Amino acid sequence: MMMKIGVFVDNEYTNDIRVTNECTILSSHGFQVKVLCLNFGSYATNVEINHNLSIHRIAIKRQYKNILYALTNTFDLYSYWWSWHIKRFIKDHEIDAIHVHDLYMSKAAFNAVKNTHIKFTLDLHENYPHAVSGYKWMNKPISKYLVRPWKWQQKEGKFLSFPEKIIVLSENFKNDLLKKYSFLNKDRLIVFPNVPDLNQLLHFPIDKNVLANQDDYVLFYFGAISKRRGIGLLFDSIEELSKSIPNLKLLLIGPVDKAELNWFSQKLSEPLINKYTIHYPWKDLSLLPSYIYASSICLSPIEKNPQHESGLANKVFQYMLFEKPIVVSDCIPQAFIVSTYKCGLSFRWNSVEDFTEKIMQIYLHPDLAKEMGRNGKSAVIEHFNSNVFQDNLL
Repeated sequence: MMMKIGVFVDNEYTNDIRVTNECTILSSHGFQVKVLCLNFGSYATNVEINHNLSIHRIAIKRQYKNILYALTNTFDLYSYWWSWHIKRFIKDHEIDAIHVHDLYMSKAAFNAVKNTHIKFTLDLHENYPHAVSGYKWMNKPISKYLVRPWKWQQKEGKFLSFPEKIIVLSENFKNDLLKKYSFLNKDRLIVFPNVPDLNQLLHFPIDKNVLANQDDYVLFYFGAISKRRGIGLLFDSIEELSKSIPNLKLLLIGPVDKAELNWFSQKLSEPLINKYTIHYPWKDLSLLPSYIYASSICLSPIEKNPQHESGLANKVFQYMLFEKPIVVSDCIPQAFIVSTYKCGLSFRWNSVEDFTEKIMQIYLHPDLAKEMGRNGKSAVIEHFNSNVFQDNLL
């Protein structure tokens, strides 16, 4: 009889490609995967993707979920709410093991399976305590006393003691946790980076006319937009870069952090930035290969901090797969990739001068750009995709 794995996600199933990739891997290797996630009103309650993968949804208004989540450190109804749903789901579907996403879900999962023989795996999408310390909305004068983001530094160890196995983004993050917590051992930690599913991404068609002007020299950033993601640095570089690259375009695709909407709007209202910037709040993943194809250099200028040192974002591997040189900030995982596989250049975080210098180095050497693109694609095909890392999950 096939093992039944319950996967628990406190968001909509399609919100994070990491979740869908992992479920695809598990279901394609003979496990019966049953996902319990949230539904903010867009999807059917129960859907069978294939004979081994089914999605089950809890209807809840997004604002209610956000309130419950925000109050986890003051009035922790959210963990008890989730624990009840997990227990019920385990019973209804005769689950043998659970795979739970994100640190803050650990307590709910543990309470649901304690005193049972059900195996519990926790999947860390990021260095959560450091991530929340940078969330602007959590650190506003009133919000911070209700949300209490600093408490996650205190809670992390306890929440990591609950699961039998912990999945992390990188060897670097794994080693940091081993040094920090003596009760952890290397066999308990599993590395599964944000690597792409080649079958999915390479299946999408390329629209060579996705951008109106194909003669532009496009610097492309894909993902959430905020100062901590380095978007301010990109804006600050436009004046200098536009002097040497007259057909420059900065293409940004992604939602703007709600706490920084005013800042972003003000920046886009500046004539120079407005002239050289294109922003789309959202595009379907199926169009991502087309936008990468239309770009000249792809960017990941994220702030150098413990959260971003924990692993590589999906976009870095996606850029590489479609043969574009990358320019990244000097977070350890990013700098390691470009230096080891010769697929781009890293710059000193928060140095506009160093960033513009690296962009110009690639701009002035088109043959180098092509070589970096080829190197990046080879690295993903040979070393960084879900087929390579899937055994770590099985």
